[in-house]
Parts: sequence; C-alpha cells; structure tokens
Amino acid sequence: MKVHELKLDDVYFNDVRDGKKTFEIRKNDRDFEEGDLLALSRYKDGSYCYWNFFSKFHNSDIHNADTLLMLVTYVTDYEQKDGYVVMGISPLIPNEAEDD
Repeated sequence: MKVHELKLDDVYFNDVRDGKKTFEIRKNDRDFEEGDLLALSRYKDGSYCYWNFFSKFHNSDIHNADTLLMLVTYVTDYEQKDGYVVMGISPLIPNEAEDD
C-alpha cells in the first residue's frame, strides 16, 4: 500500500467529500494499485487552500489544506488515453453524517 498526495481542484473537492464523485481519472505515473490511499488536497487558483466558514477560502500549504483520505478500491485503464487510469475510490473513514 502506498499513500499518494495529490492536488484536487476545488471544483471536484466537495463532490468527492459528499460521495457524489466516487472515482478519479489520473495519469498512471505513480503505479496506482487497489488498496493504495489517495490524500486529495483542495487546490484552487494555483494554491492549496482550506475553507473557513466565516471568511471563505484561505491559501495554505499542503499540510494545512483541506484533505480527504480515500481508499483506491478499483483500477482500470479500459478505454482511457494511453498512460491513464480510472480508480474507484471510497472514504477511508466513512462520513458519519451519512449514517443519520
């Protein structure tokens, strides 16, 4: 198992967090495998960032950015551009709000 630290554009961050986007398409320059972890950090306008409810987005470094830890559950290159894969992903720690 490897941990891959990756940027995730803000456009997609909330969809992954909310469980609407359950896949990632990436260039396979890291030899992604089932069982790997993706640390997906929020990235907006060329900077890592985090969301503060009162004052919105703040630029930060990777260590303070909003980050989701996702488990790679499936990997395929079927019908992808050369060198790219689709990964099925799920939260490593399930969202407690979904249990309500």
